[in-house]
Amino acid sequence: MEFSFGMIIVLVAMLIFYLRISMLRGQKKRFEREYALKRRRVNGRSKGAALPQRNPGTPPFQIKSWWLVGLAILLMLIGLGLYTKFVLWGTALFTSKIIDTYHDFWYIPVALGVIIFAFCFKIQKPILDD
Repeated sequence: MEFSFGMIIVLVAMLIFYLRISMLRGQKKRFEREYALKRRRVNGRSKGAALPQRNPGTPPFQIKSWWLVGLAILLMLIGLGLYTKFVLWGTALFTSKIIDTYHDFWYIPVALGVIIFAFCFKIQKPILDD
């Protein structure tokens, strides 16, 4: 596999996505620790008092905006189409000189879509029982 400039740009965008998700996981753990300390101080509970848990199967992340998710997926698909020149199973879906012109810049919509997708997530703060 040959690493081109565009492939390196997309790999950097994927790294940004991974770092964003790991930052959110760390932020969630900090919130859980902070809320556990608040519960201990305010309610006088023992050290082992756990936070109330969400229903099993609840995902740890939430989506901020489904419109941004759709935009990110659309951008990634456009970039993939430019990379393959919109050829699917040997059949050209579109034939245009514009596709040939922008074929070399396929990595821009892919990387932009990945970065937008990275910022579509948020975490749920732990539940405090007041």
